[in-house]
Amino acid sequence: MKPLLAFCLLAAPVVTPVFAQTGGKLNDAERTYLIEQLELSKKNMLASISGLTEAQWRFKPAPSVWSVAECAEHLVLAEDYLFSATQDVLKSPAVERPASSNSQTDHMLVAGVLDRSKKATAPEPITPSGGKFATPAEAAREFTARRNKTIAYVKTTQDDLRIHTAPGPLGPMDAYQFLLLIASHAGRHTLQIKEVEANPGYPKASAKVVFE
Repeated sequence: MKPLLAFCLLAAPVVTPVFAQTGGKLNDAERTYLIEQLELSKKNMLASISGLTEAQWRFKPAPSVWSVAECAEHLVLAEDYLFSATQDVLKSPAVERPASSNSQTDHMLVAGVLDRSKKATAPEPITPSGGKFATPAEAAREFTARRNKTIAYVKTTQDDLRIHTAPGPLGPMDAYQFLLLIASHAGRHTLQIKEVEANPGYPKASAKVVFE
């Protein structure tokens, strides 16, 4: 199995499960919440890179800090990487549904990953080069295509996502929670993009047509 997302899991809080449930398939509320998170993080990510000039796209606040272009590239690469990790979790033997497979833990996991006060390092396969996408529009198209595949899977899957697990900071994390990481990870790096755009040195928007 691939390294399971330590770069973003470090931000997740440890919680005490409040109740246990049975069954591995998603109920309507679980499916709806996951789709909402995937759609919201998609919308916010695309909005964060829309209408940028070339200077804004490439601006780095510091040599070791990613540009918007690098953040976007990372998210494109991460979409398939994290989805593949989820599918790897599903290949593990089925277990009794963990007590932590509940909505309270799900919501706290999302909130924890969005907490950018805790930093982490991306694994090599999804570390951006900065040159993969020449424009925001290219990155947006590729991210949209990959995210739409994830959403299509979530809308129709009958996989037993809640009874296949892998180790995580919450104890066993089920495959559904790894899918939630796809959404919250995108949200985390959209916040990073906004931090870059809020930097005092961030280039002003040109009065001319933006770089698309």
